[in-house]
Order: sequence, then structure tokens, then C-alpha cells
Amino acid sequence: MKIIAVSTLLAGLLLSAGSFAEPGKASLTPKAEKSHKVYIVQLADKPLAAYEGSIPGLAATKPSKNQKINLQSTNVRNYAGFLASRRQQAMAAVPGARKIYDYKVAFNGFAAQMTAKEAEALRARKDVLGVWEDRLLKPHTNSTPDFLGLTGIHGPWLWGVTGEDVVIGVIDSGIHPEHPSVADVPTRKRGDRGRRIPYDAAPESFTGTGCDFGNTDANGEDQPFECNNKLLKAQSFSDAFLNSNTLADYEFLSARDADGHGTHTATTAGGNYGVEAEIDGEPAGTVSGMAPRARIAVYKVCWDAPDPDDSGCFSSDSMAAIDQAVADGVDVINFSIGGPSTTFNGPDDIAFLFAADAGVFVSVSAGNEGPGPETIGTPSGAPWVTSVAAAEDDESFGTGLRVEAPAEIAATYEGLEGSGPVSLADSGAISAAVVAAEPLEACTPLANGDAMAGQIALVIRGGCSFSTKYNEAAAAGALAIVVYNDGTAPDRVDPLVMSASDTTIPGIMIRYMDGALIAETADTAGTLSPEIQIARADRIAEFSSRGANAGAPDIIKPDVTAPGVGIIAGTSPVLSGGNLFDSKNGTSMSSPHVAGIMALLKQVHPDWTPAMAKSALMTTARTDLRKSFGPEAANPFDMGAGMVQATSALFPGLVYDAGLVDYLAFLCGAENQPEFDFIDCDSLASQGYSFDSSDLNLASIGVGELIGSQTVTRKVTNVAPGTGWYWAWVDAPAGVDVQVSPRFMHLREGETASYTVTFTATDSAILGDWAFGSLTWSSLAGFHSVRSPIAVRPVPLAAPVELTGSGIEGSLNFDVQFGYNGAYQVNINGLAEGVPFPGAVEDGGDNLIFFDIPEGTNLARVALFDEDVGAGDGSDDLDLQVFGPGPDFPFVGSSGTPTSQEEVNIPAPAAGQYAVFVIDFASAAGPTPYTLFNFNLTGDAGNTVITAPAAEVGNTGSVEVEWMGLSPGTRALGILSHGDGEQTFAETELLINTQ
Repeated sequence: MKIIAVSTLLAGLLLSAGSFAEPGKASLTPKAEKSHKVYIVQLADKPLAAYEGSIPGLAATKPSKNQKINLQSTNVRNYAGFLASRRQQAMAAVPGARKIYDYKVAFNGFAAQMTAKEAEALRARKDVLGVWEDRLLKPHTNSTPDFLGLTGIHGPWLWGVTGEDVVIGVIDSGIHPEHPSVADVPTRKRGDRGRRIPYDAAPESFTGTGCDFGNTDANGEDQPFECNNKLLKAQSFSDAFLNSNTLADYEFLSARDADGHGTHTATTAGGNYGVEAEIDGEPAGTVSGMAPRARIAVYKVCWDAPDPDDSGCFSSDSMAAIDQAVADGVDVINFSIGGPSTTFNGPDDIAFLFAADAGVFVSVSAGNEGPGPETIGTPSGAPWVTSVAAAEDDESFGTGLRVEAPAEIAATYEGLEGSGPVSLADSGAISAAVVAAEPLEACTPLANGDAMAGQIALVIRGGCSFSTKYNEAAAAGALAIVVYNDGTAPDRVDPLVMSASDTTIPGIMIRYMDGALIAETADTAGTLSPEIQIARADRIAEFSSRGANAGAPDIIKPDVTAPGVGIIAGTSPVLSGGNLFDSKNGTSMSSPHVAGIMALLKQVHPDWTPAMAKSALMTTARTDLRKSFGPEAANPFDMGAGMVQATSALFPGLVYDAGLVDYLAFLCGAENQPEFDFIDCDSLASQGYSFDSSDLNLASIGVGELIGSQTVTRKVTNVAPGTGWYWAWVDAPAGVDVQVSPRFMHLREGETASYTVTFTATDSAILGDWAFGSLTWSSLAGFHSVRSPIAVRPVPLAAPVELTGSGIEGSLNFDVQFGYNGAYQVNINGLAEGVPFPGAVEDGGDNLIFFDIPEGTNLARVALFDEDVGAGDGSDDLDLQVFGPGPDFPFVGSSGTPTSQEEVNIPAPAAGQYAVFVIDFASAAGPTPYTLFNFNLTGDAGNTVITAPAAEVGNTGSVEVEWMGLSPGTRALGILSHGDGEQTFAETELLINTQ
């Protein structure tokens, strides 16, 4: 959704019957934004990395397998000139626009600053596939090489698999170039087995140049630095960021890292071997990157602004970096950056698709929005990248609360320390009674101070700050405090909010279910024992984003897990008090672990595609991980396939491969398909490609809607020497029968075979809930175990999301597919006729309309339709902003699509008067006519007759909806609810046009 740019309120107000404007309401103004913004424009022709020679006179430029693109070749130069002429033609259509970047390698297009009308003019051109407003994204240990199996007698480092001559491109906040982890000649020590010898010249396949340091005019501390054979290149991309922001006073206008995030990710992935680390003057051991002999190329796209909310990484800057990294010839990209979008048709998603097609392995952070479900965003949700969750390793410990009596609650509860000045470790063991605070929230002085003195206060989260709770407990004489989570997030313990400054007693936080159990038997003997160190190895970090994948529920995300808590790696001295090393948390830290291991795979298997490498990481991953707290095992939405195991990934036995055509077929069936002219979905269908995302050939199997039974197909390739026999073993999801055919496979090296998996929901399936399992192909010789996670959600039925009809009376039929036996009925909320508000809005202006929502309304909607605006062809772009109810008129919501198809829904609205602005974002010259509709749904309006079939597993039945008595010249809205009379399974929106 784009941000709406509007003018100030026009003097005239558009009124209608039943609406009125009082003088005080004229002060309402829409939320304004600047009119010139940066837009990313995609043109129709394929980029250099994907062009296969379809234009007469222009030879193919797509590199051969295992080859890099050669920007100096005649074919590439000719086609690049052709793309440049096409970009120039498009830019000529918007003479007022200012170009910021050209893209040509992994994406064909440009970024430019322009007005919304200019963006709309480009969007209407036949040679333009997409126009996106630029987005600001956010950047999401010394023991981890041992933890991940890189060291030791069986580790790949001992065999010389250290990433030699593999180039890792790090797109982030830059690099501290003087850091010893990226030094050209690392110090050599006895027993290093070649891991400290000087680096040779850059690999011939890497053609990137440039070392962007020494801009002392912007920051006098930015000392010049020449890149070396370890740090091959450093380039910064700031044009989009500087278009709308200024830099923080400590930031460098170069590739030099001020934040430390980029240095941390780069040195985690490919930092030198065995560098002595020190933090705040204290030794922190030796640190090594996952691929210590890999080379590093840095692309700075993330910038610090004076206001932290303005800091981040604009997509257009990142797009330029991706384009350049592929052109330079990097082998691996680490992208510890992301956003909340759940669609895969954004420009950075498309660029990574073509980067993968060019043979570049891409590792991205899963995101830090956990532990809630469906918190995976983009680009991590795209199937062509490897998204990495974060877990804790074997140097991570928690503090426990041990309650010894009575027997029914005796246990050790895992917790998290507060951040007050007195820590639990400083205070020693405290043996005292656990006393529930009165009031339990402890936001006011405790009424039970006499009982609390010398004891441990039990307090529930919420109502006030943690500092207030600590201080009220201390004032009542408590020796320590235990805070347990509230019931809104029963499994959550959030370390980010346990901040209790200016307090004097120690405390920890535990889960709701644990605290509630203790509260039931409060005032009983217990022991708060801080010396209990609870090992948290193999716990999924609470912040790590989880599935399901809202953008594509059939695609299991994250893909794999790596350590992401307390990771010690390099940093910039600017914000770290002069330190060169720091400990950081986040999926930003887990992603470069996988990028480094991908470099090891690239060294050993240079012929593998990115999909094969991801498959190897997934099918050999370790699965004995647990959720953030408690004994429950982690599931695929927490950990993907599991914790990566570097040694096993080098020898996976079987791999699942997928290429550009497979991903294009996936996009043909996607709800938000990119508009690629070169995707011929009909041709792909005729060739037998499935558009069902469950059939995409990934090393995981997901079925987001299992209605009775469904069969999916997979292909595997034997990459092990010789010939092998494999047999299938299934850990079936609860309530689901799983059948694999064939059960045995006999494959020679390099041979590919297909198999099918049929899932059938049984009577014990819990409809609407995800169920998890796995499928493992085991070699009869016992050398390989190729495991794929399974996530299946049996659902009771599948029905259309929306339906349209026309006429004051009529009927329509639609199919419903059933996954259960029993009663089935369809109820309707509506049909409610919309109140029309005709009008016209001037160029760049806005109209204010007041409308009423009556008592008893359970859903209100204000909406515009393309057919009712301007020429009726979607070429005009009007937007909506809604406020209300009066008299204060708070902001309710907005809608800003690229056309005038807009709606703002208000569930369970308070009755009263509301206001809506109709805003001319970008339309043809002159007044733009429109008709706005307000729908108020209050239940069954009695103007429909619905005929529904009986539900039977596996059957498809037809539902008929008949309507009558509607008024001409309007639209009517209804919401159909599908259920069994007791619960609702799905909803279908019904919109009738009587104009």
C-alpha cells in the first residue's frame, strides 16, 4: 500500500442527504506526505543475467551454467545498450523525473524521483511491468564453528574446505576495513593447516573493483583505505536514502561501517581464522568466520539517520547493490535485511530471483518479529532464497526459579533476568516464600507489605512499567521479584521488555502458565536460586520470526536455523565504545552463518545450483531443537528443516533442484503474480508444469489447505558417487495418512527420479490446525538420511474468496469442496445496499464527505471502484482516508492502491458520524468524477435465498445464491459465512452491481 500524498483541505465540502458538516469539522485535514518520492520501475525486457536471445540481432547474455556474466563481452555490451535505450525512452515520458539508479543485470529498470502522476504515467506504458514506491527496510560467536561441526577431526576445515576463492557479497551497513578479521595477511600459527597463509589475487571470476573509503569531507574520521585480497571491494549506495533523510553526525558517507551491523555479518560469514577477540578490555577468545578463507565484497545500503526510526535500507539502494553484486561475480549474497510484506512481487524479490538464476546463493534473515505465527516477511518468504531462523547455542544459559513445595508445583522454571542494577548472579541464592503481590500487577503500593517483607514477590506483567513493579515490591520489603507473563501471550517471555532501571532488587520473568500455577498456591516455600544455570542450547530464539508463510502457505518458512544469540564477531568501533568485537542477537546474525557454509558448499560443489545447496542444508539439518521455553519440540514453522550441519551438507546423497522455470510456474499460480511478459503460463501448463505451490520442487513439503486428499510430486537427484538404493520412511502428521510412491528408489550418480506423496485427512484430524511430520529417504547402505519437513493443514472446505453479480435481481452458483462429513449451511450478512456519494475531485485536491453508521452495524465499509472513477478503466488513482466517529474524529484507516479500487473496513464500528477524504493521488488532468459507496452490514437483510448441498469428504457441491428487490443505480455488499451451524469455516464476499 502506498503512502498517500495530498494537498490541504479544499474550502468546499461535498455533502449529501443524511450527512451534514458543522463548522468545527472543517478543521479536519488528511494526512499529508511530500509529493516527490522515489519509485522503482521495471521494464518488460529480461535483464542481462536472464536474456536468452529472443530479439533478432541481439545474442543471448545469460551466462552458461557455473559461469559468471561478462560485462565486457560484445553480446553483453550490445544488449546492455539496447536496455539503456529502452530505459531512456521510458524516462522521456516523464521529463520532470530525476533518475537515481539504472538496473540491468539482475533487474531491468531504474529508480527515479518523481511525482505520483508521473509514476502513474509510467505504470500505464506497455513497456513497463511494474512501478513500486520505494520502501525503507530494516537490518534484522566465537564458539559457533565448533557448534556447527566445522572443526574437529570430521569437520570440513580439517580437509581444507574453508571457502578458498569463494566470494561472499555482504549487502548491509558497510565494513570497518581495518578490522583484523578482513586483513590481507592473517597471522600464521602452528597447527593452522594453511588457514592463515596470505591470500592470492582475487579469483578471475570476480570482476568487481572499487574501494569506497576516505570521504573526510563528510566525516573527518573516514580515513582512506585500500582494499586487499581478502576485502576485495567496498561500494556504497546512498542516493535513495539521502533523497529523504540526512545522515547521523557519526555516519560515514562511504562504505565505512558506523553502525557495526555490516562488519558483524561480514566477519561472521567469512572473517579470518582464529582472530583474538577482546570486548571492553576483557579477552573474548578467538573468533573465525564460517568460511575463513572466503573473500568478501561489501555493498553498503543501510544508513543511520539522526532519528533511529528513519534509519534503514531503502529498496532502491539495495536493488542497485544486488545488481552490482551479480555483475561483479559474487558467489554468495548475505542479506540480513527485511520487511513485513507478504507478497513476492516486489523489486528486491524479483532481483533475487534472477540472482538465483545466475547461480548466486542467497541467504536472508528470517526476521525478528517472533514468536507470533505468520511473522515471516520478505524477501525471506520467497522460495528462491534461503531464509534462516535464529537459535541459541551451547554458550547460552538462562536463570531459573526453583519452587520446592508443594509437590504439585515443585519445578524449576526457566526465566530471563531483569536489567536492574542488581543482577541475580550478584545476589546469590535466596531462600524465601513466594508471596503473590496485592494487587497482583504491583502498580501501586502493596497492601500485603507485612507478608511480603523478606520474601519473594510474585507479580503479573502489565498495567505499568517493570521498574514500577520492582520498586513497589522493594518498598514492601521483598528481597526479589518474579514477573510472569499475562494471558495475552501465554508462551511468551520477551527479554526486550524486561527493563527495570533505577531498581534495587533482582528479578526474573517466567511464562504465564508457570506463574499462574505458582499463583494458585502462593505463600508456599520456594527457592529463588540464581546459581541454577539452565542450558539454552538448541532453543529457538524468541524473537525469531515464525511461519506459516502468509504470502504462500504451501511454502514452509523459515528454511533452516543457525545460531543467532550472543554471537561474537567483528564490529565498528564507532558505536561500540572503541571495541572491534561485540556480541549481538538477531536473525541478522544467523543468516551469515548460513552464507558462510554456502561458501563451503560452493568450494566443494561449484556445479551445484542455489536450490541444490539449499536442499543439502535442509535435508541434513539436525532437528532436536525446542521452542523458546518449555519442553515442547520446535516445529518446521519455528526452525524450518532444523539446525544446519556443515559436514553432512557436503554429502547429502539426494538433492531437490529447482530453476527459473519452476519458480515462474509457481508465480503463475501465486495470488500476487509479478507482471512478467516473458512468463507464458499457458505454455508452462502445456509442458506439464504444476501451478500448485505444493508441487514446487523444494526440500520441504507444505499443504496449506488439505481438503480430504491431495497428491504432491517431488524430484530428487542422486549426487553421491556410484549407485544407491533409498527407501522412504514417514513420520506422518497427526490426523493425516501419508502414502509415498514408490517406496524404494534405485539411482545412479546424476540420475533424477520423481515420487508422489498422497496426504489424506482422517477422522482424527483437527480441522483448521497445522500438523507436522517428515519424510526421510534413507540409503540402504546407511550413509545418507535425506529428511524433508512436512506441514499440512486439514481444512473443512474451500470456497471462493469473492464473487460478483449484477442486476436488481438474479442468481449465481459457485462450487465448494468439502473435507468433512456433516451439516453444512451458508448464512449471509447483508445484502446491504451502499449509500452512493457522487462527486468530482480537482487535480491534486481532496473532497471531504461525512457519512453515518447506524446502531447495530457489525461491519462498515467505504469503497471506490475503478469503474466508477474517471474514464472507468483504472487509469486514475484516487485514495481514501477515514476518520471518526465524531466529535473528535480520530484516524480510522486508509486505502492507497495503484488504481482507484479502494476500500476501508470498520469492523464492529461505534455508531455515529464518520468522515472520509477522497484524495486525487494521480489522475488525468481536470476534475475526476467518482462515486463513493458506504455499506453498513447489520445481519441478514432478507433479500437473498441460499441453497446449499450436504457436506461429504472429497466431494464438490454447488451453492446457489438468489437475490431480489435491490434498488437500481447502486451496489450491494454481503458476506457469506460457510459453517456447520456451530462454527464458521470460511467467508465469501458477494458484491452485486445494479448500476
